[in-house]
Amino acid sequence: MTISRRGVRLPSLNRRNLLIGAGAIAATGLLGTPAIAQARSKAVLAYGSTGYTWALPYVAEAAGLWEKANVDLTTSSFETGRDSMQALLSGSADFSASTDTPLVFAALTGLRPVAVINYSRYSRDMKLAVRKGGAVDPKNPASLKGRKIATRIGTSGQFFLAKYLELAGLKLQDVTVVDLAPNNMTTALARGDIDGFAWTSQTVGVAQKQSNGQVDEMTLDGIEKYFQSHQLLLTTERVLKEKPDLVNTAVKVFLEAEARIANDKNWPQTIAERIKTPAGDIAEATSTFTFKLTFDERFVDDLVSQAQWAIDAGLAKPPKGELRPLLRGLVADGPVKAAQPGRVTLT
Repeated sequence: MTISRRGVRLPSLNRRNLLIGAGAIAATGLLGTPAIAQARSKAVLAYGSTGYTWALPYVAEAAGLWEKANVDLTTSSFETGRDSMQALLSGSADFSASTDTPLVFAALTGLRPVAVINYSRYSRDMKLAVRKGGAVDPKNPASLKGRKIATRIGTSGQFFLAKYLELAGLKLQDVTVVDLAPNNMTTALARGDIDGFAWTSQTVGVAQKQSNGQVDEMTLDGIEKYFQSHQLLLTTERVLKEKPDLVNTAVKVFLEAEARIANDKNWPQTIAERIKTPAGDIAEATSTFTFKLTFDERFVDDLVSQAQWAIDAGLAKPPKGELRPLLRGLVADGPVKAAQPGRVTLT
């Protein structure tokens, strides 16, 4: 035994006790190497519908990239991106996978979802289907004039239709727009209730199969100039402030998923069961997608164009200020820029 300065008897520190003590210190992490595993983060991701539109985040899940990043991810699916964004804004989700349309409409109503990742985009996945041999010539966009065209009002489908008519030299007033749920579009076209519909290539593919090939696709030549849809990971200013590490992790996870899609030609197989779509169909449909995390001026241009369309169509009221500063203010490009500086060219 030894005596402390206060006269209290302490155990003598022989070699054995020193080794035991050192082991205890190491186990508690006092030597700088914690033996207890780092606590896992938790995150909730809300999807707008289920389909290959969300291919990149689905691949991230299928490849276990969230788990690899020490995050327990919970997901939920809603009928539309608008619904998933509401889950985000209500605080029941940390992230929302959405197209740019819900972001634009939210901004015009004073809400503030934030685009933290712009991970894929396309110009040709939205299509315009017409009856084969019908009144509309699929090679002549101008032949849509005076026809009944279905879409879902207030969605990217209606925006695509408006931009397609612009390509054709027409205005939305030059056609009769019929508001239909996607599941009813094929039947309405077959019955002759409508002359065509504007929706996803997946729906057009189903229509072609169900009609035994009696559905034609309108030409998309030149559409890239007029229409581009962006797939986004949305979050909130609260999450950015309170969970910055989680947001940075999400960026890293999405970058890894991007690399997986680029380097593994069999990636569609990993999500085929989830979205109930053959891998070959996924590969064909997404061949028109660009899978790359970027924020550029075209992105904000597209947001402004869509917002102006919504205002002109009477679907939203104009904001008090200018559109571009409003929408640019809802782009949080910092996390992507920190991970990949060359991917952000916004001013």
